[in-house]
Amino acid sequence: MLKTAVIGAGSMGRHHVRNYAEIPTSQLIGLADPDEARSELAEKHGCGFFTDYRALLDQKPDLITIAAPTTLHYQIANDALDAGCHLLIEKPVSDDLEKARALMAKASEKKLKLAVGHIERFNPAVMELKRIIESGELGEVLSINNLRVGPYHGRILDTGIILDLGTHDVDLISYLFNERCHSVFATATKRKHNHEDHAVLQLGFGQGHTGIIQTSWLAPYRARNVFVVGTEHFALCDLMNQLILVYDDNPEGNNLLAGLRPVPDGEPLKNELTSVIANVMEDTEPLCTAEDSIYALSVCKAALQSVESGRSQDVV
Repeated sequence: MLKTAVIGAGSMGRHHVRNYAEIPTSQLIGLADPDEARSELAEKHGCGFFTDYRALLDQKPDLITIAAPTTLHYQIANDALDAGCHLLIEKPVSDDLEKARALMAKASEKKLKLAVGHIERFNPAVMELKRIIESGELGEVLSINNLRVGPYHGRILDTGIILDLGTHDVDLISYLFNERCHSVFATATKRKHNHEDHAVLQLGFGQGHTGIIQTSWLAPYRARNVFVVGTEHFALCDLMNQLILVYDDNPEGNNLLAGLRPVPDGEPLKNELTSVIANVMEDTEPLCTAEDSIYALSVCKAALQSVESGRSQDVV
């Protein structure tokens, strides 16, 4: 069993607290957040509460989730690594590529795990979709298109939608292709917020394969869908409802090939935390590493450059 803790009790952090409290291999020992009112969450789950995260580090947790605002990730993570803690950092790992690389180097030097919360990899629907793709059932995958939209809810103040949500889909498309993109072209608008709130990204992969991401905070409803175009079949994956449909390429109309595909039960975040705990206990590599997240961050940084320049950008 590992001693676990959470820094940041916002919309994601509170779910980390709940899941750590429920996982048998986790002993939740603390929550840190500068807002004293959030002590109620710690009381509810029977753990200590700290307004200064450094006081939490003094309790020597084995594994910490960092769910603070992105701009604070580097300083908190750096201090936590110095304290000898394994880390799960909510994506993006940092708002700065050099800082992200410095964290990865420090974790490696100290032989500590540094996982990053690209939670969709642990969505049972994604796990099944990846199995379907790798089985060859869809044929050669030509394009993967992701739609992620919803109303803005006020929790994100320090970054725009490309860094906040685009990182999910850059990672997810690359994970499903089992390949990293070499270029990105992006457009974005800033309609109601201080940062871009609607964006479309086109990712270039080898052999002419493409990934398309449409993400927006201007939609009146929430949707998270993945569309996979193969040479044999087409798949639609609803990430929110954890449903998969596979369609036949019928010239008389797209008929369902095999109806609704079975998807295993499971909460993605609980799957993720259970997996990271096992990585620490068994000294194995996390499913989503710091290197994976740095790649996703580099693509999103290139996308922001593309928005400014109006041209495609190489991913380095």
